[in-house]
Amino acid sequence: MNRRYWTAALAALLLLTGCGASGPAGGPMPSTQENRDPSGERKPEVALVQWQDAKFLKAVVSRSQRFGSVHSAELGAFPEGEELETFVKAFRAAKKMEGQLDIAKPEYDVSFVGEDGQADFHLWLGRTTGTKGLYTYVADTGTGYTLSEEDTNRLRDLIRSLDYTPDQAVANGEIVNLYGRLTHLDKWEAFVEQVNEGIPGEVHLVDYTIEGDPIFRDLLFDGQAIQYTYDNSMDGFGTPERRISFCKSLEQDGERYTLSKCDGDESWVVLDAQAGD
Repeated sequence: MNRRYWTAALAALLLLTGCGASGPAGGPMPSTQENRDPSGERKPEVALVQWQDAKFLKAVVSRSQRFGSVHSAELGAFPEGEELETFVKAFRAAKKMEGQLDIAKPEYDVSFVGEDGQADFHLWLGRTTGTKGLYTYVADTGTGYTLSEEDTNRLRDLIRSLDYTPDQAVANGEIVNLYGRLTHLDKWEAFVEQVNEGIPGEVHLVDYTIEGDPIFRDLLFDGQAIQYTYDNSMDGFGTPERRISFCKSLEQDGERYTLSKCDGDESWVVLDAQAGD
């Protein structure tokens, strides 16, 4: 299991430095590629429209959580207009890559919605300029399409411009820390119980900075280990970072919870309910 995790982390690193073209045959890792929700139930596939010829009404963006499905918590949308056209042109101009992808968890899900259906994609943009992004169809995660550096920068800037408010985060069911006030703690308690019982589950936390920017933390438990993602890419006053760790233990000390036995023997405090009082 550790070997698979390190392979995923290395693939993500190659992408962010602009070198991630294609990896070993076989496509994305099975543990993240499967189109299943945390209960284990397989989700239905979304029918694709004729992508190159379709007229779209909007592009909906969410922070991706796994291969093979679109995350239901919407980060924001770009309706008809210049911003939507920027998305569509960038995707249509992308170049198909050779071979099969072997790459880590997607950064975003993008759904182009039209009158006759929608086209769903996983998207990687990296954190900084000087990189080329890529996307895959949600229904075909082994085939990648490379974006130009210019289009990658444009899409990154558009997504970072979205205003993800605390009210939207609460409506999406996320645990929100707004200047020390915590919401949806019942969801955290349910997740802790799932981890203790070895039942797959997930939970999503959003901390807001003094300036009102969101910092995201996602915990996905597969029954054995917790995939922890830290993402501050929408913090306009911080250095963009997206860090993925795999942890074997969730420890509790009063109302303070820490992920331990993570990659590189690191540990991360993920929630301190006492601090939120």
